[in-house]
Amino acid sequence: MQRSNALQFGLGAQAAGIFGAAPPEDRRQRKLGSTVLFVRIRRPHIALPLAGLLVLTGCDPTKRVPEGRYLLKRNVITVPAGTVNTGELRSIIKQKPNKKILGLQFYLTAYNLPDPERMAAKRARKDQRRDELNEERAERGKAAKPYKRTFGQWLREVVGEPPVLLDSSLTERTVDQLELYVHREGWFRAAVRDTVHFRHSFLGRRRGLFKQRKAEVEYVIDPGPMYRYRNVRFTVDDPLIQQYVQSEWKNSKVVPGDRFDVDVLDEERTRIAGHLRELGYLFFTRDLIRYDADTAVGDHQVDIVLRLERPVQKGRENGLAGTPEGTVYTIDDITVATMRRPFGGIIEAPDTLRTGDHAILYQDRLRYKPQALLNGIFLQPNERFRQSNADRTYRRLTGLRVFDRVDITYDTTGTGRPGVANARIDLLPGKEQSMSLEGFGTNRGGFLGTSVSLGYRHRNLFRGMGSVQTQLVLGLEAQQSFTGAGSSNAGNVGGDGLFNTIDIGPEITFRFPNFLLPIKRDRFSRSSAPRTAISLLYNYQKRPDYGRTLAKMSFGYEWNESRYNTFGFFPIEINVIKIPQKSDDFVQYLTQANDPVLTDSYTDHLIAGMRGQFTLNTQENTRSRNVFFARITAEWAAPVGFLGTDARDTAGNAFSTVAGIRYAEFIKVDSDLRWRRLIHEKSSAAFRVAAGVGVPYGNLPVLPFESSFFVGGANGLRAWRARSIGPGSYSAPLVAFDRIGELRIEGNAEYRFKLVGLLEGALFADVGNIWNLKEDPRKPGAAFSEEFISELAVGTGVGMRLNFDFFIVRFDL
Repeated sequence: MQRSNALQFGLGAQAAGIFGAAPPEDRRQRKLGSTVLFVRIRRPHIALPLAGLLVLTGCDPTKRVPEGRYLLKRNVITVPAGTVNTGELRSIIKQKPNKKILGLQFYLTAYNLPDPERMAAKRARKDQRRDELNEERAERGKAAKPYKRTFGQWLREVVGEPPVLLDSSLTERTVDQLELYVHREGWFRAAVRDTVHFRHSFLGRRRGLFKQRKAEVEYVIDPGPMYRYRNVRFTVDDPLIQQYVQSEWKNSKVVPGDRFDVDVLDEERTRIAGHLRELGYLFFTRDLIRYDADTAVGDHQVDIVLRLERPVQKGRENGLAGTPEGTVYTIDDITVATMRRPFGGIIEAPDTLRTGDHAILYQDRLRYKPQALLNGIFLQPNERFRQSNADRTYRRLTGLRVFDRVDITYDTTGTGRPGVANARIDLLPGKEQSMSLEGFGTNRGGFLGTSVSLGYRHRNLFRGMGSVQTQLVLGLEAQQSFTGAGSSNAGNVGGDGLFNTIDIGPEITFRFPNFLLPIKRDRFSRSSAPRTAISLLYNYQKRPDYGRTLAKMSFGYEWNESRYNTFGFFPIEINVIKIPQKSDDFVQYLTQANDPVLTDSYTDHLIAGMRGQFTLNTQENTRSRNVFFARITAEWAAPVGFLGTDARDTAGNAFSTVAGIRYAEFIKVDSDLRWRRLIHEKSSAAFRVAAGVGVPYGNLPVLPFESSFFVGGANGLRAWRARSIGPGSYSAPLVAFDRIGELRIEGNAEYRFKLVGLLEGALFADVGNIWNLKEDPRKPGAAFSEEFISELAVGTGVGMRLNFDFFIVRFDL
């Protein structure tokens, strides 16, 4: 679960008007057109490590380059416009320059920093002392202590990267590979040549000081004429497969007139093999499809012949008919094994449970209900093999997160009949129950806080492969009251002391791997992995100004439209928010503020409605350098006045209540779009755009506090604490006021780079704000207008990350 970052300092900027006057400390103004930009530096000493980084990267990068050798500075590819795609060509180059962070050769500088002679001398002294120590330990019968790296060795061997020296042999190999690639792209007469440009630069006033020997390699590509397909045909020695290929040829990716491209031919081989496996050819692979290209037909054209045949084997003629690869298979028997092999041991003879045409193998006791197990299996006995059913089976069983490993194998030797195969699905059971204990710390503008979370999870509830997850959270925090003091005075709710805010509450979530009533199972395909989610939550929060309780109940359905797309529909969502306690100062503040929005935000209210959600997540596609995530949520708080009674507030305004609680009515749409781009193995860039709008109507004229938008905090504008900006350019007279709005626009950009081991660095920039939809004379500048760009808050900073894969510890400045 994402939490607020442990440390959050400021290095932010915001357009004038959001906070009013600039902060008194370290005020720096820089005019950008008609807008004044205020930069707040809350920790001036962060300039020291930045300055150190600049000094470190400012050293001569060629100081460790041997005499007569040259440091590879960069590679340049020159090719006529509109011909070959240079993006693919760069990945072919065999020798690449040293990696950079924002244009600085950090890793090379770290390698060059230690002096090899001094490092070797220091290493020898330490080794001598360690040898003497180990001799003494050996005399006392103790084990020898291992040798440790010196700081110079660590900097050079762990952090650093050796200089990439120009290697003519690798340059020649690159020329050959580039030429081969261009030929594969349809330029058969292409020629590639290389040119090395040597650079001798001098730093300093005296000639010869910091003499830098660098080289740039330019690869010049002359593609020549482009070849296109003239005729495309196929030959198949198996009449059944030939009939299929003939009927499917209209969907071929190889079209006469297109440019010759080996990648397209390989895609066509994959397409044909995939369709044949879908038709039951269990052992057919793309390697059985070969093609011949004839470029001698003239006029820069090429004839293609696709051949579907089995390679020649000793003692038989080539061909597909009668071979396993050319045979359509029917699944006969399906065996599901659920045993875990003992470490270093042998599995005893398992027990067998027959359920229809399926055999389930288990040991001691069957952990899963047979029907729940078979719901995830799409391969069916006595049906023709289909590759899509095998893929769905694998994805569904792994998606349950009940098994550590899923393997599907096929056997034809035990059937004794041609064209018949048995399937075996091996499921390695995972750990069913687990507990977790997490701790968090926060520092919000000098107000400290801490929280602890205790969790429990069961992954095989009632043996039906459903799950239940419970969590108990306890948080303590120091917060400023609405009066601006550390705690309120008369009638104080939160109490005095180091922590004046308590947040505690349990949450329990049930997930079932099917649709529960009232939706019938047959209305959705099993391949969509339908599931039901039920969530119950209770939270009690005691703050300096008020005490609040939140009870929430959610019931809904989730299903997969494809491998990356997930839909959710929650027809029942009920939130009951009650504020039974208010301090005297807080009540007085609400009265003096005379703000209906603020007053309605801190009154008891009920939210009853439904929610729909769409999620796109390509993170599972590990072969792509780009990862996309998108989540769009639509929420409707429906009118439930037919269940309640009429009432009036102190001003005489009529409204309706349910069980004495005023209910809210609104429509809300929220979106969160993210894109992560892998630059190379040590750096990446991440971008995020979030926007949303909520329109209140009817019984409650404002968005409830819990459904309103805000910016700031660890996952938003990191230079400010949560709910401390906006709305718009409105400047609240009380700094403790939680700033919320009906519309939000927010964006983030972050450049991440590996430093050493688990430690990563980051540079980030955040922008965003919130607004109201309507003008309010009590809040000038809070409404959304055409000038919203000048009201955006901007925050920049640097950060460190400890990346443990399963969680990340962040420190942002």
